[in-house]
Amino acid sequence: MNIQKPRGTEDLYYEKASELSALELMLRSLAMQYNYHEIRTPIFEAKDLFVRSVGAETDIVSKEMFELLDKKERAFVLRPEGTAPVIRSIIEDKLYGKYELPLKLFYLGNMFRYERPQHGRLRQFNQFGVEVVGAKNYLLDVEVILLGYNLLKTLGLTNLILKLNYLMVGEARTKYLGVLRAFFQDQTLCADCKIRVQKNPLRVLDCKIDHDKFGNASKIYDYLIPTENEEFVAIQKLLTKLGIPFSLDAQLVRGLDYYTGIVFEIVIKDQDRELTLLGGGRYDQLVHTFEPSLDYPAVGFALGLERLLLTLATNDIVLADESYLDAYLICLSDHARHFAPSLLLLLRASGFRADCDYLTRSVKVQFKSLERLKSKNAIIIGDEELKKNVVKIKNQQTGKEQEVKFEKIIAVLSKEKK
Repeated sequence: MNIQKPRGTEDLYYEKASELSALELMLRSLAMQYNYHEIRTPIFEAKDLFVRSVGAETDIVSKEMFELLDKKERAFVLRPEGTAPVIRSIIEDKLYGKYELPLKLFYLGNMFRYERPQHGRLRQFNQFGVEVVGAKNYLLDVEVILLGYNLLKTLGLTNLILKLNYLMVGEARTKYLGVLRAFFQDQTLCADCKIRVQKNPLRVLDCKIDHDKFGNASKIYDYLIPTENEEFVAIQKLLTKLGIPFSLDAQLVRGLDYYTGIVFEIVIKDQDRELTLLGGGRYDQLVHTFEPSLDYPAVGFALGLERLLLTLATNDIVLADESYLDAYLICLSDHARHFAPSLLLLLRASGFRADCDYLTRSVKVQFKSLERLKSKNAIIIGDEELKKNVVKIKNQQTGKEQEVKFEKIIAVLSKEKK
């Protein structure tokens, strides 16, 4: 067969699929503890949704979107990120008038970006994100940061570093952008940044090629107006009080244009480098951008599940329970094989994980399958057992074997399970 999966995608099965499912379950559980509610949006959206929100000059929009035209020549894209679709749904479905404010939402789903596949970064990837819409309060910003930080700690990760910055708006932003342009005039920039410096100089700070050149650039948080600085300081003081270590990073601007206010990333030290696991911030103007009659401030974050799973594996952290069976049926005859479906139905209906051989293999091979499947018990059935309405149950850990009447099978296995 010459057909292969598309570049930048992966097949998940057995252990990998179990790890992803276990991670998704933990993410959902923790989000619900913080009173967040799940939202699911379409996997494809109108292209203009992301051009207007993420920013036409960002790499995501200008280089990385999977675009498609429908039969009426309308432009759609596979969603490259989760925030814009959530905001679209809030406006279109009028969630702000149906539920308690602030809306506290989380999502889990596939995203798509046409970029060079690399370790932990695929063209189709799973993303978890939270969005809080309808309130502007630094206490809420801290709650969102805490949710992300505690999520990673709950998974067992250590050596986490929280990085903060603040992207101001208004005249202060205009002034700072002018200072940045002047600084960049003396720098040798890559081809993309020569364009970015004219349209949005902040994007230059986020450059993957020239990032290390800009350590001496003026710090954006030195240009905050008093109210913005007061908010930024209050966030830092509360994080300190709560025992959450952090550092300021003046080059942290995130890769999306809609951020206005606090922005943050959580990274983990990986030998001699830092790996970003989670990022987010405040985007108070995004709702208003799509619907001028509405003005709902918002804050949130997102993380990629593939990178997180690789990080967990690197740190020898396994989330999924070890796969095992409660019982595996060893059939000694054709009559036993015909009886097996009835017994399996009973076992499964009683909450036991059970299976049997369907390839008519020898008893020896059946026992080997039992070992590979890590079954706790062998249930042995032959013609003699059927005549007596019994089975033999052998505990694989203790080696104890007992003859059990049909009506007592569930009771005996339940006792073994405790």
